[in-house]
Amino acid sequence: MSPFFVDSSSNASDLLRNTATTAAPLRQPPQVHPGTVRVLHTRALWLLLSHSFLSTKHVHTMRQLKRLDVFPKFDRKFEQDARHRTVSGGVLSVVAIVIIIWLLVGEVRYFLSVEEHQEMFVDTKVGGDMQVTVNITFNHVPCDLITLDAVDIFGVFANDVEGNTVKQRIDAATGQVISAARAMVDEKKVMTKAIDADGAEKENCPSCYGAERNPGDCCHTCEDVRQAYARRGWKLDIDEISVEQCAEDRINMAAAASGKEGCNLYATFAASRATGSLQFIPGRIYETLGRRMHDLMGSTTRKLDLSHTVHTLEFGDPFPGQQNPLDGTAQGSALSGDAKDAMNGRFSYFVKLVPTTYQRYSLITGLQDVVESNQYSATHHFTPSEAAKAASQAPKKQEIVPGVFMTYDLSPVRILVQERHPYPSLAHFVLQLCAVCGGVLTVAGLVDSLCFHSARKIRKMCTGKLL
Repeated sequence: MSPFFVDSSSNASDLLRNTATTAAPLRQPPQVHPGTVRVLHTRALWLLLSHSFLSTKHVHTMRQLKRLDVFPKFDRKFEQDARHRTVSGGVLSVVAIVIIIWLLVGEVRYFLSVEEHQEMFVDTKVGGDMQVTVNITFNHVPCDLITLDAVDIFGVFANDVEGNTVKQRIDAATGQVISAARAMVDEKKVMTKAIDADGAEKENCPSCYGAERNPGDCCHTCEDVRQAYARRGWKLDIDEISVEQCAEDRINMAAAASGKEGCNLYATFAASRATGSLQFIPGRIYETLGRRMHDLMGSTTRKLDLSHTVHTLEFGDPFPGQQNPLDGTAQGSALSGDAKDAMNGRFSYFVKLVPTTYQRYSLITGLQDVVESNQYSATHHFTPSEAAKAASQAPKKQEIVPGVFMTYDLSPVRILVQERHPYPSLAHFVLQLCAVCGGVLTVAGLVDSLCFHSARKIRKMCTGKLL
């Protein structure tokens, strides 16, 4: 056999054998169970059907939402071509804007306003004090001859009334202030003794007219005699000429009684919440046997002109909108004339207090403060000096003391005054503004549509196009 010829069968078998031994083995595909294949096919089919159903439902939902759209949109070009502007529409637009501005300004003012709501109930507060403020002017009574006291129904005097009272001298003719204000403090003089250096009494020792506490006591002034009489429980009549120490006082009182000088009293003090009275009595106040007494200082004070003007009378702290009936009340001026004595007597005021609680509110901070006060109503009555004299001379009748007496009594009912704003919150105010704007624009649109279509139909009727 020639070397150039090779056995084809043997070579082919050798080649296949060498290839099988040298080449890498091929990866076989994983074996899948027939049941698993069926499950996968079922899931794929379910997902396909679900997606198709959801897509159909989504499209249906979108169509329903489009039907609910109350803000239809137009193509801009179509909208410009379809829009028809009229003069009446422009006039209605201007009128609507003016009305909206006017209503908005009114709503803002109403929002910032305050309403007062009042409630009435039984007053359960017991005891306590209340602040009393009084400002009164006596046109013809000098400051040295007028006193102020405050006493309740139990006979208890208010504390430190004199220390909280300020007096100002005024000119009776012009009403101008003569001197600066000064406190109403009674400068009580003490009884003195005239004693030598060696302890012996001086020869110049005025008599106390039987009111001496100890033998040798001296009364150098009218005030000394008055205090000595007070300790004895006696009443001193300075008009008695025999009392030499009171001669100067008689002269001063006669000059004061001429009515050329007046007095303004301003007092603010705490008084008990009980029935009581404010007493403006001419004369002086003194204490005897633990009791406060008024010295009318003879017949001179009974001739004083007690005409007066009540500038302010308040019980408690003032609150907004409070009205005091006696503020600015003048008494006695109408009685001026020939009968000058008619202005001397007893001026009686009867004041009925109604306890009041005022609550102030703010939209931002809520309850701001609470004011405890009193409202009141008042009546008055005047008893002239002639009737006082007749009463003093009549048997078994008490003498009427001239002066100004303000008797007050508390009501068992309390009033609660609350500040309230028209809108409970800022959100309600904003909603009201939106309602105003929307309402005016809607009504204006209806009116414009009515005018436009009516005019259009009238034109068609005139041209014969409307059958």
